[in-house]
Amino acid sequence: MTSHNQEAYRALRAYLTHLLTDPRDKALEDIPAPLRASVEAFMQGKTVYHDATDRPVIYAHDLAAWAHQVIHVSGLEYPIALATVDVDRLRQAMAA
Repeated sequence: MTSHNQEAYRALRAYLTHLLTDPRDKALEDIPAPLRASVEAFMQGKTVYHDATDRPVIYAHDLAAWAHQVIHVSGLEYPIALATVDVDRLRQAMAA
């Protein structure tokens, strides 16, 4: 595994762990691209709301449930090419 891939894996894991306790709702478009399809699949049949600019927003407790499922139960439904992961963007997402 390359050093970037190791860093990307750690950043993805840190992001998922961060979601377990982050109390803030998030717009779907603010979910990092490699994870967005999994969140969309998880949210099928669940309630989302729209912000002032009509972006779909996901409740923090739903994101925490999704992150728990990915970390502790099923993993992601698809592989992520770690070489394509933007580590800095993941870190920014946790800081925002």
